[in-house]
Amino acid sequence: MKKVQGVLLMTLLAVSMSGTAMDKTATGAVIGAVAGAATGKSIKSTVGGAVVGAGTGAMFKSGDKGKAARKGGAVGAVVGAGAAAMTGNSVLKGAAVGAGAGGMVGEATH
Repeated sequence: MKKVQGVLLMTLLAVSMSGTAMDKTATGAVIGAVAGAATGKSIKSTVGGAVVGAGTGAMFKSGDKGKAARKGGAVGAVVGAGAAAMTGNSVLKGAAVGAGAGGMVGEATH
């Protein structure tokens, strides 16, 4: 397991170094997926990390797309936290995934 985590960490570092050549949304998705895979035990962790990373990357964009992503992220965080609270899941996780999804939707709809 330690060897797998080491390889994932090295991949994360390599991707983050070459992130300037990729779009911020794509870079965030890759970094989030690697982090989710390294810390989680299932595909759900990897997908959740990718969603949060992509949304975060979209929110760091400048201009109108970044502004739309930040607005979408704020709405998504509220909706995700509410949905998690109603289903008995972690409110913080719900807010994080909701913000990531909202950021991606906000960027895409702009």
